[in-house]
Amino acid sequence: MKKISSTAGLLLAASGMSLPAFAEQLMLEEIVITAQKQSESLQEVPISVTALGQDSLGNFKFRNTQEIASQAPNVQMLGSNGDAQLVLGMRGVTQSDYSPNGTGAVALYVDEVYMGATPLSSGVQLFDLERVEMLLGPQGTLYGKNATGGAVNLITTKPQMDGTSGYLNLGLGNYGAYNVAGAFDTELSETLGMRLAFTTTENDGYVENKLPGADDASQIGESAVRLSFLYETDSVDALLKLHKSRTRANHTSILMVEADQGVANGGVGLGHTGYGRGDLDFQETESNRVEEKEFDLQGTSLTLNYHSDSYTFTSITSFDKGEYFVPEDADGSPYHLLEDDFYAETKQFTQDLRITSNYAGNFNFIAGLYYATDTTDGETRYRWLADYGDDTQPLANACEDTFFLGCYYANSYEQTRDTQAAYFNSTYQLTNALTLTAGVRYTRDSIEIEDYTSWYGEAQDSFAKTQDGPAQGSLGLDGVNDKVDDTNWSGKLGLDWFVTDDIMLYGSYSTGYRGSAFNGFAFIPDEFTQVDPEELEAWEFGFKSTLFGGSTRLNGAVFHYTYENQQFLIFDAGLQRLLNAGESEIQGLELQLTTQLTERLTVNAGVGLLDAEYTELSYAGADLSGNTLPSSPEVNLNLSADYDLYEGDGTWVQLHYDASYISEQFFEPFNEKRLAQEGYTIHNVRLNVALQDEKHSFGVYVKNLTDEDYAVYSVNLEADWNGLFFFRGAPRTYGIDYKYNF
Repeated sequence: MKKISSTAGLLLAASGMSLPAFAEQLMLEEIVITAQKQSESLQEVPISVTALGQDSLGNFKFRNTQEIASQAPNVQMLGSNGDAQLVLGMRGVTQSDYSPNGTGAVALYVDEVYMGATPLSSGVQLFDLERVEMLLGPQGTLYGKNATGGAVNLITTKPQMDGTSGYLNLGLGNYGAYNVAGAFDTELSETLGMRLAFTTTENDGYVENKLPGADDASQIGESAVRLSFLYETDSVDALLKLHKSRTRANHTSILMVEADQGVANGGVGLGHTGYGRGDLDFQETESNRVEEKEFDLQGTSLTLNYHSDSYTFTSITSFDKGEYFVPEDADGSPYHLLEDDFYAETKQFTQDLRITSNYAGNFNFIAGLYYATDTTDGETRYRWLADYGDDTQPLANACEDTFFLGCYYANSYEQTRDTQAAYFNSTYQLTNALTLTAGVRYTRDSIEIEDYTSWYGEAQDSFAKTQDGPAQGSLGLDGVNDKVDDTNWSGKLGLDWFVTDDIMLYGSYSTGYRGSAFNGFAFIPDEFTQVDPEELEAWEFGFKSTLFGGSTRLNGAVFHYTYENQQFLIFDAGLQRLLNAGESEIQGLELQLTTQLTERLTVNAGVGLLDAEYTELSYAGADLSGNTLPSSPEVNLNLSADYDLYEGDGTWVQLHYDASYISEQFFEPFNEKRLAQEGYTIHNVRLNVALQDEKHSFGVYVKNLTDEDYAVYSVNLEADWNGLFFFRGAPRTYGIDYKYNF
C-alpha cells in the first residue's frame, strides 16, 4: 500500500498543477446517478462509481458489456467464452466458471432487473441507453441480488413525455459491417408516453478463414427491440417494458497454438495429428466448423412507484426467458479434433418490493424484500478426436475400440435456483457535514439439481444428433439429484464527511456474498462437485472533490479485501473441476479525473492499481499461494479527450480520442507465462460533425487504431490436445455513421 499511496500523491499533485489558471471560469455538467436507489449527484455518493452518459456512450461506440471496462479503473473484462459469455470483474473479483448454470461475481442489472444467469446476460445488447453505472465493491444492502465484486447498471432511455421525437442512426464499416438503430418517442396523453427503440448490427467476420469454401470466423449478427410505456401523475409513475433480442452469427474467434513449438520444429501438432498453424497470421484460421451461435432473449418488466410526502413505495416485477446454443470449434483446425456444443435455456422471475423514506429530519432509510427464481435446462457436448491422426494424416476411430478417442461426451440437467432476501440501508446525519451509513441484508439461497445425466457415443455420429440420452454407454452420472441451501448475513457501515461543500471524505466496511454453485461441466462422478459460497470483507477509504470553481472533478479510493472461497474452474488432464480457493488478499486504488481544461477541451482520465494474490491455494500438491488472481492486471489506465474544433451557426465539429492500457495479466491460477497476455494499449478516435443544431450528425471512427493483437482469455489444453487455447480480441475496425434527430 506504500507504493500505491505514493503513486496517488503524485497523481493528485500532477493533476492539480497541470490545470490552467482560467479553469476557474469553466464548469462541468453535474452527473446525476441512481446508484443508491435515488437520484443523487455523483459527487455526493460515498462509493467508487464510474458513470457514462449518452454522449460518452456514442463516442466510445460500445457494442457489448465487455467494452465498457475500457473506461473504468479496476474494471476487468474476461472473455471466457468469447461473445457467448461476457463477464466483467471488478478489483480482481471475477468469474472463471463459464458453465450455463452459473452466475457472475459482478451483478448485471437492466433498469434494476437482475440478469444473472448466462443465457440471460449473454443476450443483453447495448442500445438506446440513458446511462451506464459501474459500482465497485460489495453490493447488497441496496440491491436485489447480493454480489461480491460490484454491480453494473444499464439504464435505458424512458419515454420523454414531451411531444413526439426520435432518431435514426445508420452505420457502415469494414468487414462488411452495417448498423441500423433508432427510436420513436411520443406522448399518447398528458399522463402516458411511449418509446420504441431498435437496433440491428451485422458483419462478415473479423478472422479470415483460409480453408477453401469456409466462412470467415467471428461474425456479428445481432438485433433487438424494446417497447416502453410510461404513466406519470403527481403521486404515481409506472414503467412497462417489453424487450426481445436475437443473435445469429458464427462463434467468436478461437486461436489454438501448438504447445510443443510446432510441427515445423519437430513437434507433433495439435491433437497429435501432425497439423500445425504454420504461417497463419494472428487474425487467420483454418477452421472446418464455422456454425451459427444462437442467442434469444425476451422478457417484460413493470416498475411501479407511489410517492407520498414521506415515503416512496416501489415494486419491480420481471419475467425473462433466455436461450443460447454455441457450437465451438475449439481446435480451430481443418480437422474434427476438439469441438463443443453448449446449450441452455433459462426462465427467470423476480420481484423487488421496497420503501424509501423522505423525512425532513436527520434519519432516512431504504428497506426492501427481494425474491427471484430461475430454472435452467442445460446440456454440453464435447467431441474428442472424431478425426484422429498418426502424426501424418487424420484417421477415423471407433469409440468403443479406442475409448476415449473418437468419442463424444454429453451431459444434461435441470437446475432451479431460488433467492429470498430482506435488506435495510439507513443514513443518519450526525452533523451538517458528517453522515453515518448502516445497512444489513439477510439472504437465503436454494439451488437444486435434478436428473443430472452423462453419457458417451461415437463422435462422428453426433453432429446431427438432436435428442438427449445414452448412445453407447453411461459415464456414471445417471439421473443424479442434489440440493444445497445457503444463508448469509451481510452488511455495510460507513461515514462520509464533507470537509467543504466541494470535498467529501468517506470510509466504509462492507461484506459481500455469492452463493454456492454446482459444476455444470461434470461428465464423471469425480467432476460432479458443489462449491461453497464466496465471502468478501472490504475496507474502502476515498474522497470526492470538485475543484477550480467546478471545472474539475477528482475522485479516488483505496481498498483492501479479504476474499474467501473464490469459486473457479480448473482444467486438468481433460477434466474440468469447479473448486474453491482458500483465501486471497486484494488491495489497490482508483483515481478518476474529469476536467474542462479549456472552453473547447474536456479530458477524462483514470488509473487503477491492483495487488491481488492467493494467500491459501493448493492443487494437486502444488502450492499456488502468492500467485496472482485471474484477470487482475497490476495497472490499468484510461484516457479520453473531446476537443470542439468548431461551434457556430448551428454547426458543431468535435474530435474524440480515447485509449486504455492493461498491464500483463493471467487468466488462470497457475500463472503460466505461455498463457499470459502481455501489457497492451488500445487507441480509438472519432470525428463528429453536427448540422442544424444536431438535427443531422455524422461520425467517422477507428477502433483499435494500431491494430493491436491481444487475447481476452486463455487455458492450457496441452495434456490432451497439445494446444494452448486463446480467445482473440477484435482487430482494427473503422466506419462512418449518420444520425437524424427529429
